[in-house]
Amino acid sequence: MIKAYNLDWLKERDIRQQADRWHAQQILSDQQVSVIRDAYPIRFKQTGAALEIGSFVFTLLAALALYGLVSITLDIDSRGSGLVSLIMAAGTFAAAVLSIRSNQFYRNGIDNALWLVSALSAVWGLVLLFFQRNDVFPPFWEVCLIALPILLAYIIYTGDTILTYFALTAFYGAIFDGLLDLSWGRSALPFVLIGTSAGLFGLVTWLGRSMDMAVYYADGLTLTRWVSLLVGMAAGNYYAVRELNAVLLETRSVLSPEIALRGLFWTTTFVIPLLYGVLGFRRRNRMLLMVAAVGVVAAVATVNHYLGTWPLSVVLAMLGSTIIGLAIGFIRYLSTPKYGFIDAIDEEPPLELLRHVGLVTTLQGTANAQNHPTGPRFGGGDFSGGGAGENY
Repeated sequence: MIKAYNLDWLKERDIRQQADRWHAQQILSDQQVSVIRDAYPIRFKQTGAALEIGSFVFTLLAALALYGLVSITLDIDSRGSGLVSLIMAAGTFAAAVLSIRSNQFYRNGIDNALWLVSALSAVWGLVLLFFQRNDVFPPFWEVCLIALPILLAYIIYTGDTILTYFALTAFYGAIFDGLLDLSWGRSALPFVLIGTSAGLFGLVTWLGRSMDMAVYYADGLTLTRWVSLLVGMAAGNYYAVRELNAVLLETRSVLSPEIALRGLFWTTTFVIPLLYGVLGFRRRNRMLLMVAAVGVVAAVATVNHYLGTWPLSVVLAMLGSTIIGLAIGFIRYLSTPKYGFIDAIDEEPPLELLRHVGLVTTLQGTANAQNHPTGPRFGGGDFSGGGAGENY
């Protein structure tokens, strides 16, 4: 499949970054990591975060100014604006491809802005040309359904994280707004959001098992996992369901009206975070554990909001003290490995080496160059010798 960025370069970058992490952990020697850096140079153009943000903002403003200038100069109607948007989409797409090939850009701000302008211009142009009827703009859910396949096509080609934000917004926006147009949609909305979020999480987890997918779409897959977990948990939270229902009913009373299936949503308020926690513990998945912790805090806050009688300041002080105490306790308890968990620097284990075949080959070549047979040698303990040094 054709992609905007060189997949082999991304794999080489990951190998180099992995080697740097292991060097910081003293798993690799200075000589070994030097050989790896020479074998896998970073081929993309490297810029600082400040420059990337500035380039993104400047490129985005320049593109919008150009679009506005053309529209004002030509004095066109909505269909003309749609045509200009499609031309803008094609032009910015070509500019992004040329900038990547000529300057070796990889998320340097300029290419991110061009991808964003191109994708949104394509969506806007198609809506104005083919889906606007009698100068009446289509409903939001229809715009989301139009945008979603276009955004997915751009994401498949670019792997861009910013476009992933917009794709997730379009996905959940179509579900939310579309169900509200149905007579039974409001009642089914929480269950549909829970089901679709679970399905989305399962899909991206399955896709992430492919090495190429995990490298090229790493940030987008991670973002999708976070969003699907949080949306699924929020959809089952009693506070979120009740207050959102009050907003949709445009209730102006101080206390929101009670909802149907009250007991079920009180149950899911606690069951979903606990389920995340169990799965996270069994799979050693930090993301699930973190979302579970957020869910437990939200559940306690929900109970206090509707059933609590203590002042808010007292509740916050008690919760804060409890969380600090638990944090200190877990830090001390996990000073040594317990059930596969440990309080240590957040790095990947040495077994992650098996995923990087190129790094294994380079390390083997380095070890062979260092360890020519010169007769019996004992002592040392650094990858060879009979001694038991502390350096692995």
